[in-house]
Amino acid sequence: MQEEKNYINGIILKEKTFDNGGTQLKVSIKLDEFFEQLKACDQDKDFKGWINCCISRRKVPSDKGVTHYMFEDTWKPDPAYKPTGTDQHKSKHGAEETKDDLPF
Repeated sequence: MQEEKNYINGIILKEKTFDNGGTQLKVSIKLDEFFEQLKACDQDKDFKGWINCCISRRKVPSDKGVTHYMFEDTWKPDPAYKPTGTDQHKSKHGAEETKDDLPF
């Protein structure tokens, strides 16, 4: 079940695409509202004063040209997870890698 997103209000994000293919995000922030939204998200006892947010592209820009939105990233690592010494990384080709593997 997907958790409902906590959208951050008080910020407007508009993407501009230039003729050469470059892009730029224009950000407008309503300070009072934005800071109140951020303060409301600051509930993590372990990282007080920090929040994680994501900026995503809207499927369709709004009628006022808003192309992106911001929401709180609520993912937290599993505190019960304990890595074992047998956890190995796989290369992009699926082969097991060890610390002795050289990239050349």
